[in-house]
Amino acid sequence: MDCKLCGTRDLPLFYTQGDRRQYRFHRCPRCRLVVYDISAGVSQEKYVLHAVDPEADTRQNRGHRQTYAFIRRHARPPGRMLDLGCGDGTVLWLARADGWEVEGVELFPEHAAMVQRTHGFPVTASDIDAYHGTPGGWDVVVLTHVLEHLPDPVGALVKIRGLLKPAGVGVLEFPNIDALDARVRRVLDRTGMHRHRYAPTYKPGHVQEFCRASFALACARAGLELLVWETYAVNPLKYALYRRWRIGNKARVLVRS
Repeated sequence: MDCKLCGTRDLPLFYTQGDRRQYRFHRCPRCRLVVYDISAGVSQEKYVLHAVDPEADTRQNRGHRQTYAFIRRHARPPGRMLDLGCGDGTVLWLARADGWEVEGVELFPEHAAMVQRTHGFPVTASDIDAYHGTPGGWDVVVLTHVLEHLPDPVGALVKIRGLLKPAGVGVLEFPNIDALDARVRRVLDRTGMHRHRYAPTYKPGHVQEFCRASFALACARAGLELLVWETYAVNPLKYALYRRWRIGNKARVLVRS
C-alpha cells in the first residue's frame, strides 16, 4: 500500500475495521495520511438523502448552523457561495437568507433535483472531478465531509482553488484522525478491551483520513494555504471545548490560494 499524498511505499498497518478485521487502513510515517485499501470494497449507501427540512431541530441541522457560523466569521455577504456536495442544502439555505448568491453541486441526480425543488436555488448533478463551474467566480467554496470519500483529494483541492476568486476562501470539514476519542478507540481495539460490532453488510466509506499535518501538505500540493484549523462537535459543551483544544473528532478548516 502506497501513500497517495507523498508517494511513500509499503505503508504500515494502522488499524482495521470489520468483524474479521478485513478492512485495513495504513498510515504514512512521513506525511501522516491514513489510506484505506479499497480492494476490500467501499460503500456509500448510508449517505443517501431521504428528506430536506432545514428548519427541523435536528442534530444535522445544528451542525449545518455551526458550519454557516464559521463561514460568517471569515466571509461576509454579499458574495457568491458554491457548495460542492451540498447534501440537503441547508448551509446554502442559511447563506441565501443572509444575502449570498448560492449554488450547489450534488453527486446523485435525484438528490440534486430534490434540493433544487425544495429550496429553489440551482443544484447541479455532478461529481467534483467532472464539475465545470465558473472558474475564479466564487467568494466561498464549501466542501463538508466529502474529501475523505474522494479517490484524489489533492485534485479536489486544486478544483477548489480554480473556482475561487483571488480573495476567496474554501471551507472544508472532515474527520480528524488524531482526535482524542479516535486514539482511545484504537487502543481499546488493539488491546482487545473493546471491539466494535459491525453490521453484516458493512463496508468503509472513507478512503483516506487526515490529521492537521497531512491536510496541510495536501493543501500545499494543491497550491492552497491552510489559514484556520479547528476541531468541533455538534454538542455545545464539546463544541466550546474542541475549539479551544484541538482534540475533537471532526476538523473544520479555512483555506485560500
